[in-house]
Amino acid sequence: MDKEERTLFKGKPILWLFVGLLCLVSVIEVFSATSRMTFGGDQNYLMPVLKHVVHLVLGFVVLFLVHRIPYRFFKAIPYILLPVTAAALVCLMVKSAVTGVTDRWIQLPGFSIQPSELAKMGVIVAVAALLAKLDEEDELSQVRIFWRILLLSGSFILMIMPENLSTAVLLAIVVFLMMIVGGIRPRYLLYLTGTCVALGGAMLAVMLYVSPQKIEKSPLPSRFLTWQARVLDFVDGSDKNLTPQDYVRTIARDKPQETHANIAIASSHILGRGPGNSVERDFVQEASCDFIYAIIIEELGLLGALVVLFIYLWILLKSGGVAARCGSRKFPRYLAMGIAFLITLQAFVNMSVAVGLIPVTGQPLPLISTGGTSILITFFYFGMLISISWSGEEEHEETVETAEEN
Repeated sequence: MDKEERTLFKGKPILWLFVGLLCLVSVIEVFSATSRMTFGGDQNYLMPVLKHVVHLVLGFVVLFLVHRIPYRFFKAIPYILLPVTAAALVCLMVKSAVTGVTDRWIQLPGFSIQPSELAKMGVIVAVAALLAKLDEEDELSQVRIFWRILLLSGSFILMIMPENLSTAVLLAIVVFLMMIVGGIRPRYLLYLTGTCVALGGAMLAVMLYVSPQKIEKSPLPSRFLTWQARVLDFVDGSDKNLTPQDYVRTIARDKPQETHANIAIASSHILGRGPGNSVERDFVQEASCDFIYAIIIEELGLLGALVVLFIYLWILLKSGGVAARCGSRKFPRYLAMGIAFLITLQAFVNMSVAVGLIPVTGQPLPLISTGGTSILITFFYFGMLISISWSGEEEHEETVETAEEN
């Protein structure tokens, strides 16, 4: 038994360090941000953070178990997840159509799951497996793989969209980036880009220029009204010529979360107020999830916010290095990049919402925001990434040694 087999924790130490740093920031900031949940109530102030710590501990168990599995076994994930999540998403669509209320969760005895999170994983692994079969020089292979990816990912994106538009868009962008690095020819990607821009432009035009009353009577999903409200709130709130008095009378009253997130950021300075000293956490409803980055900025300042930002950037860069060291092994290379794209883009979306660059989306900050399903799934992603960092490189080295011996 060699040293690698005797090692309890395999893979790149830097990836373990990234996970640990994000979890450390998470515990500190969730403890601070959840004070509003217990303020003035009967709940113990430690309960929210203890629940979050339990999720993190369970996540580390998932990470440890997954990271020791050789990457080749991950190819079985889509065969398990995709049929199950497809059925769950269809059930949610039917339930929403009957009740008129959009629901993202499937309730099971003792816990609940979010099917869209599991569907994302299944799609990303499936796309990596399809790209691994691509012959970049063969036109027929290009067409076949391109359309198989479109049909697979498009089906799940359309099923996810009615209950979670931002997740559907995020998944679409990740699949598109995977096709770029996977060798799909530019002309096919240009066709796809043009189609998506046209459809997205038409959808945005409806949001901006069609009244909510007409949309309500149309066959569009009920969730469309929520998307329209968020886009209109974002557009209306972009008027920089408002006086402070006008802002307080109009936008601040109707958009308390965004307003107090802006106050948190504006009052932070370079080093911030210090951990646990946030003021705006008591006024932001989603301080521990959607707007936790605003609380990070308020307490840790610009310096702390940049550290968190650079951790996610380093994850992307190091994942690129992991993918490069897979050599000719296509599946782990594309899977590593797909995971990196997803984690990094989701982080950027959350941070962009907190600082007011894009409309509110509801995307959590990976490994920092609260949320059971999202935390466990993110740990699973890191487990796969760490597995690829040792098993993909190990197989590549064995191939090179065999070739040299021959």
